[in-house]
Amino acid sequence: MSPLKHITIEENVEYLKRYAFFERAAMRALAGWLPGVPEWDAKNEIGLDVWESADAVDVIYGRLRELRCYQPERNISPVLPQIASAFDESANTAEVIATVYLVVKKQLLEALRTHPEATWSDFDNPTVKVAEQLIPSLERQVAWADAYFPTIAANYPGWEAWRDYVVGLLAADGGISGAGEKSEAPARPEGHALLLPWMECQRMPDWPIFKPEEDIQPDRETDPEGYRLWRFKHYTNEMTAAETLGSILWMTPEMIWEYQHNVARHLWDELRHSQLGQTRVQQLGLKLNEIPQVVQIYNVMMTLPAVEQYALLTTVIEPNGMPEKTTNREHWEALEDEISAAAVSYDWSDENFHVRWGQKWTPVLLKTYNYPETPDEIRVRMEAWMLENTPVKMQQNHAHHEY
Repeated sequence: MSPLKHITIEENVEYLKRYAFFERAAMRALAGWLPGVPEWDAKNEIGLDVWESADAVDVIYGRLRELRCYQPERNISPVLPQIASAFDESANTAEVIATVYLVVKKQLLEALRTHPEATWSDFDNPTVKVAEQLIPSLERQVAWADAYFPTIAANYPGWEAWRDYVVGLLAADGGISGAGEKSEAPARPEGHALLLPWMECQRMPDWPIFKPEEDIQPDRETDPEGYRLWRFKHYTNEMTAAETLGSILWMTPEMIWEYQHNVARHLWDELRHSQLGQTRVQQLGLKLNEIPQVVQIYNVMMTLPAVEQYALLTTVIEPNGMPEKTTNREHWEALEDEISAAAVSYDWSDENFHVRWGQKWTPVLLKTYNYPETPDEIRVRMEAWMLENTPVKMQQNHAHHEY
C-alpha cells in the first residue's frame, strides 16, 4: 500500500495529542458542570464520564510517552482552547450534552474507529490497541447522549446556536485530527457568560431540600430498620461530595496531571457511594425524588477556596468517618444484612485511598497556591470551620468520635 495513504509517526503523535486534549477538556467541563446540572439521571452519567474521560487521557498520555512526546499540550492549535472554553461556557444541560457528547465525543469516536486505517497498524500496533481500548466507553457515552438528549432538549430552547458554534470551531481547525479541510471560523454567539464554578448545586425544583433540624439519627441497636434507611438516605446525598470534587477539579487547573486524574477518580467514587445509597433506599421502598437533598453542604463549602475544600474533605471529613463505616459493617453483618454490609465495605475501601490522596496532595496544593500553613495546621483549622458551619450533624458527631 502506498505510504501516502498512511500518516507518519509525527502526524500520529499530533493526532493523539488532539485526542487527549479533547478528552481532558471534556473531563474538566463535565466536572465543573456536575453541580450545575439539575437532572439526576444526567448527574449519574456525567460523574462516570468525568472518570472515563480522565482515564482515556491517561491511556493516551502513556502511548505518547512511548512515542517520545512528554509535553502533550505543547504546540497545540490555538483553536483547541477555544473549544475547551466553549464547553465550560455552556449555558445549561442541553448545551453541555450537545457540545461535549453529540459534537466532540461523537466525532472523536469516529476518529478512533478509523485510526487503525490511518496509521501503519502493522508497525503501530500499540496505538491500535489504545484505540480499541477507548472505543467501548465512548460508544456507551455517545449512545447515552443520543437517547437522553431528546428527553430534555425542549426544556432549553436555543441550545442549537451554541452547538453550531462548537461544530464551526471544530471544522475551522480541521476536525478531530486537525488534518481535515478547514472552514472559516464562526462568530461567537452573544451572551454565554461563564457560570463556573457553580456556587450552589442545582436540583430539579420539585425535589425536597434537607432540613437540618429534622435530621434525627435513629438508634442503631433499638431501631435498626429506621437507622438503616436514615443512613442510606445520607449515602444518597454523597452526590454533593462528587459535586464538590467537580468544582475543586475545575478550580485547580495549575495542578499536575496525576492530581487531576486522582481527583477525577475520587469524584467517581463519591458518585458510586451516592449510587449505593440510591440502590439501597429504592430497595427499602423509597423513590429518589423523595430523598431530601443536602445541598447546603456543597453550598457552604463553596464559600471556601478549592485548596481548603480539598483539605476539609480529605483530611477531616473522610478520616473522621472511617470508624463509623467499620461499626456499620459489623452491625449489618450481625443482622445478616449482606447487601448493606457489602455496600459499606466498598465505601470503606474507597475512603482509604481518598485519605491517602489527601495526605499526598494537600501539601502540594498548599505549596502550589502559596499557603503558609502546614497540612496539620490547615486540618485543625478546617475541622474547626466544619464544626461551626456543617449542616450535617453526623459530621459533627464523627469529629467528636461518636459513631
